[in-house]
Formats: sequence, C-alpha cells, structure tokens
Amino acid sequence: MLYQPRQKEALWRAAEKAGMSRRWFLHLLSLGGASAVMTAIRLSGKSLFGLSPVYAAGPEENFAKPTKSYHIYPFAVEAGTRWWDVKTYITPWERVFIRNRYKTPLLDKAKWTLKIHGDAVERPLTLTYDELLKLPSRSEIRVHECFGNGRTINWEQLGHEVRGGNWGFSDVGQVEWTYVPMAEILDRAKVKADAKNLLFWSGVDGPDTGRPMPMSEIFSRPEEIGLAFGMNGIDLPPDHGGPVRAVVPGWGGAASVKWLTEIVISSTKGFWTRMHTKEEAYIGPDYPPEKPGPNDEFRGVTAQDIRGQMGTWLKVKSHLTIPYTMKNSEPPEGYPLKQGETYTMPAGKYTMLGYAYSPHGIQKVEYSLDGGKTWKEAPIKDPLGLKYRWVRFEFPWEATRGTHILATRATDKRGEVQPDTVPFNELGINCNAVPKFEVNVTS
Repeated sequence: MLYQPRQKEALWRAAEKAGMSRRWFLHLLSLGGASAVMTAIRLSGKSLFGLSPVYAAGPEENFAKPTKSYHIYPFAVEAGTRWWDVKTYITPWERVFIRNRYKTPLLDKAKWTLKIHGDAVERPLTLTYDELLKLPSRSEIRVHECFGNGRTINWEQLGHEVRGGNWGFSDVGQVEWTYVPMAEILDRAKVKADAKNLLFWSGVDGPDTGRPMPMSEIFSRPEEIGLAFGMNGIDLPPDHGGPVRAVVPGWGGAASVKWLTEIVISSTKGFWTRMHTKEEAYIGPDYPPEKPGPNDEFRGVTAQDIRGQMGTWLKVKSHLTIPYTMKNSEPPEGYPLKQGETYTMPAGKYTMLGYAYSPHGIQKVEYSLDGGKTWKEAPIKDPLGLKYRWVRFEFPWEATRGTHILATRATDKRGEVQPDTVPFNELGINCNAVPKFEVNVTS
C-alpha cells in the first residue's frame, strides 16, 4: 500500500511519541502497514505478561546482553553476526545472530511452563522447566540460519526490489543445541497417528509470535526436531529464546520458535500466523498463494493476509569472511563499509576463508577470482557431507592492484548447485544466488 507523505508523517509522529525508533517504524510499515504500527503504538506503554515494555529506543536496550561489539543492526531489535570476524567451526554464542520482532522477554525458569494440547493429543501435558530437563536429551551441532540471510544479493546483484532487513551474510551461524527430542513429547502426550498440524507458540514474545508445521515433518524426524534448553554448553540465553525454544534443523530459523510456552497439535485444522504469512513467506508471481481450510485457526492474521507460500527448507549457500559491498542498499548500523564503499586490502598473498552450508550436507565448494568466468575447487577444512552442518573452505589468492570480483559456489550432497540468479519473491527470503564480493586492492 502507498501512503501519502502527510499520512506517513502523522503516523511517524505518533510512533515517535510512543518511543519507537525510526528504523523500527519503517520496518513495521513495510511488513504490516499502518495497522502494524498502530498495534505497536498501543502496546508500547504496556507491560505484557509481567515483562518490560515491548519497545525501546535503542538497540542496546532491546537485548538481555549488550551486543555492540559483536553485531550489526538491520533493525533495532535484530542483531546480525559480524561474519568477517568469525573463523570458528562453532559460532560463539555471544556472536550468534539475534532475530526478534520485539524486545527480548526475560522469563523466570521457576515459573516457566509448556502446555501441550489439542484435538490430536490424548494426554494433554503441562511441563515445568525442571520436568523438561529430566526427560532424555541429546546435543547436536547444527547450522542455524534465518530466511533473510543473503537477502542483500537481491538488491546488489539481481536488481530485485524486495522488503526486509539488510542482513548481508550475518544471519547464519553454527551452534550446539542441547534439546529434548520431539519423540519424547509425542510419546508422553500420546499424540494420535492422524495428527496433521502442529503450532509452536511463544505467547510471551509480543501478541503474535508462533509458527506452524505439518506433523508429517515431526513424524519423519522426531529425534532431530526438539525443544532446546541449552546452547554451546550453557543454559539457553534469553536473547536466543531461553529458557526453552523449538529447534527445527534444515528449516529457516523462524520455524524454531523462541520463548516457547505452548504446543498445539490438531488432526482437524491448520494454523496461520504472522511469521509465515507476512514475513517468512514466498510472495510473487512464481508462488501461488496457499489456501486455508474451513476449520483453520488464525492467530494475529486473517485469510486475506495469505499472499504466498510458507518458507520451509533452506537452500545451499556460501559466503566469504570479508565485508560485502552495498551500493544499492543502505548498510545496517555498525557495518564497516559505507554505502557504495568497497572493501580494501593491500596487495599480497592471502588465504581466503569462507563458509558453505546446506541442510543436506556439502559436497564441494568452488571459487572464482574473475567474477564467475572461471572456477576452481576449494580445499575444505571440515568433514564433508554432514547433514545440517556447514564447512569452512579456503583458497590461496595473490592479490594484485586493482578491483577484483571474488565469487563462491557450493554444491550439496543432493547435487543442488548455487545458481547465478533466483526467482523474485517480495520479501527476498532464502536467496542463494552466487555471492560476488568486490575487493579493491591497493599497492
């Protein structure tokens, strides 16, 4: 929807008076229009669920732990990893990206409960934190990636005008989750075999945070999908969904709902939420809208909000650990390059490092020193082909004076190769086109 300048300015004045930042105002306006902004204004002075007010003015006030030295900020409540500073196989937890819509809620573990119910549940449960921790658990290393990772390529390489945060490649990491597999929950709740849909619901992260998934996914990998209470050997931090979050490896991070308090399982209806209709959805001419069923439940959205298809599985991607030039888009707060500025390094011999990742495991990585005209295979530093894990790759480069375009291209175990371009989708999600890094080499 287009807004007249006077309408937009009046709305901004009301939002500013409520304590909203300009950046967050524009984000809400792009996602849900005036109604999203007005909802935020109504909530701005309230304390939801015994927590602090949902909105705050600056990035540092929106997170439980200060993040300035480790992150960039696409929006005030979103913090991206400084990917050019990360070289490790497992991303340190304090450097992992934070993708919120509201200020981080702080929950008391002693008071936290998880309700599991629905028409497909024979034995409804309410678990406390201590009860959950007593269930059998496991720890697994997994790539953790948001659907918005790589969105920047839409603006910079493909000429796509899309909406959403300018994350660059800051929206991905690899962590070790400690979690209770869903198999344990299904068994104790006596979930029926004809269960069709599940809803992971926060209930404390604003009024509208949650996401559904088909039960066929849960039934097909009940040991891989689970409820995480630990991250990299520590209790799950609040900024990353603590005390408990869902973990759905292979799918975009939004499916792994944070601050989980409710699971609904149904054999008679589907679920529709803001997170998979207005945000993590493919909207465009190549994606005919999904159709709701007659008994479906809507939380925070209506049938009119369904304009595309829910984002699910992630695609094969790769990136280098150097800053990416942003000429056509405004860099996020804290980014080391100004708009239009190119990463600069002195001439010399270098070992270039990068990451490649796919839910299905990486088979090989190639690199190009001439913008994609010719390719060579890159040596891999980590075990190849592991499901849900990334690999680090490296290659030698003798950088000579001038402007160079470095590109990377990964192939996964299913034979999927990063393409040169991808179809347009309005929100620019899951963009896995070959990234091209411009580098200015000085003498």
